Parts: sequence; structure tokens; C-alpha cells
Amino acid sequence: MTSCGSRMLSQDMHFFFGWLSNGNSQRRINFIGFGIHGPNRCSLCLCNNEDHNHLFFECSFAKALWWNVCDRCDIPRMTKSLDEWIRLATVSWHGKSFVNFSRKLGFAATVYCIWQERNARIFADVSKASNLVFDQIECIIRDKLVLIRNVQQTDENIRIQRLWRVNNMDS
Repeated sequence: MTSCGSRMLSQDMHFFFGWLSNGNSQRRINFIGFGIHGPNRCSLCLCNNEDHNHLFFECSFAKALWWNVCDRCDIPRMTKSLDEWIRLATVSWHGKSFVNFSRKLGFAATVYCIWQERNARIFADVSKASNLVFDQIECIIRDKLVLIRNVQQTDENIRIQRLWRVNNMDS
């Protein structure tokens, strides 16, 4: 297992994205059917009602994470819906280049960590500051990127490796 436990994370992320993509991203996240009652306020910013777009893309807590990830993955800072992110990824992130892999991984790790933080606040009454959640995202991404061998040493790849603090730049 890697230092952040990211190997175990892979199956969880696949399951999570399957669940997320199976529904309407505008739908309210509602657990009343499971006997869980309470306000439908976003547990991250405590300001707005929680739906997928707010939780993952409009919430001020989530935006801070996205801006850090976008800066490191060389993606313009944006506050888009899930559908717009997926459209961007399918149109722009073709192939298996190191940069595109880092972008896909950045997206997946960010959504996953936002969801984990939300659940920790709701179900365990434990919360972390956004910088600590970003540290978790960074660790997941770095642990995956460091495993990639024979990365072509283009300026863009070297820049991404430096921004994520990947130490295999000689491979």
C-alpha cells in the first residue's frame, strides 16, 4: 500500500463515480429514505442547500480545492457543473499523456475527497480545513504519478511533476 492508501482508493472511486453518474447531478442529496433527517445545508460551507453541483463545484470550500488542483494540472480555473467538467474531459483530455492522466486523476481525487470530507462531517462529526483536504488530494495524486515510468521529459511534463512534487523526474 502507498503512503496515502491510494491503492484501496481506486475501487472506491470507481464505485462512487458509477453512483454519481447514475443520477441527475442537480438532484438534492437526500437520505430521508435511510432514516437520516436534518437540514439540507451544505456541510462544507453551511450556506446553501446541498445538491451535487453545489457540493462539488459551487461551494466555497470545494472551489478552494478546485483552484489548487486546476493550477497544478494546468487547467483554467473554472466553476462548472459536473456535466461541463465531463464535457471538458472528453473533448480535451484525450489519450494517455502524462499531463492528461494528471488532469483526470486530479478531477477524480478532488471529487472523491470532497465527498469523503462531506461524509466525515455528517456521519462522524469530524472536519478538516480545506488545506488539509488538499494535502490528501495531493498525496493521492503524487502516489499515482510517481508510479508512472518513462515519462517523456517535455517542459509541460516536468512542470506538472514539479507542481505535484513527483520525485521520479529522472525516469
